[in-house]
Amino acid sequence: MGRLTGKTALITGAAQGIGRAIALRFAAEGANLALCDLNLEGLRQVAMQAEEQGVKTLCRRTDVAARAQVQSLVDEGMAEFGMIDALVNNAGIFFNAPFEGTSDEQFDRIMAVNVKSVFLVSQIVIRHWLRHDIKGAIVNLASIGAAVAFVDSSAYCTTKGAVAAMTRCIALEYGPRGIRANSMAPGIIDTPMLPSQEDKFRWANTTIPLRRLGAPGDVADVALFLASDESRYITGEMIFVDGGWMLN
Repeated sequence: MGRLTGKTALITGAAQGIGRAIALRFAAEGANLALCDLNLEGLRQVAMQAEEQGVKTLCRRTDVAARAQVQSLVDEGMAEFGMIDALVNNAGIFFNAPFEGTSDEQFDRIMAVNVKSVFLVSQIVIRHWLRHDIKGAIVNLASIGAAVAFVDSSAYCTTKGAVAAMTRCIALEYGPRGIRANSMAPGIIDTPMLPSQEDKFRWANTTIPLRRLGAPGDVADVALFLASDESRYITGEMIFVDGGWMLN
């Protein structure tokens, strides 16, 4: 029996990269999936692969920074599966810009996608859990940028610090109701969000103690642990998935 058999997980930003890996890992462990992304075609491809594991999926093109669209997604997930047991807030964007050169539009957009979406999706799902007395689990994607600074990444690091703080507050506030919330802080993961091949090579060979970039599956395995009953006594934590980056 899979570690998530009989459960349903809602995963945002599931069309590629880490979100895709988490969706497929959860499906392999028996979870039905409510998936969203702005890339509907990519989402459908993920859903087809997940369904090969014998699970059911729901795919919706969703702007996770828009409350009405998030509410519709959660309502449809409830109607389709009866409940949502785990939430993975993975949707996020990244850009490089010096602090003095970051525009209002850039800052507002990255805050909306990386922070407001976590607030909206978590709030709507938690309201559902409270109504039905469900002891759910939230897994939020933070970053090593929540703990360390990077040049030309002030906006991004700000958003990930906010995600880590929000996760701790949710854990404290809703722990008495049996709701858990944890975050993951991935290091340099080999996804389409990464910059040049030169940077990849430099990080893998000089900065990361394990001497390789992370793979989306490395993060997916930790997400599975945090969403499953195996982590039932863990809440409010931020787990680094960084190949030892933070040792530097």
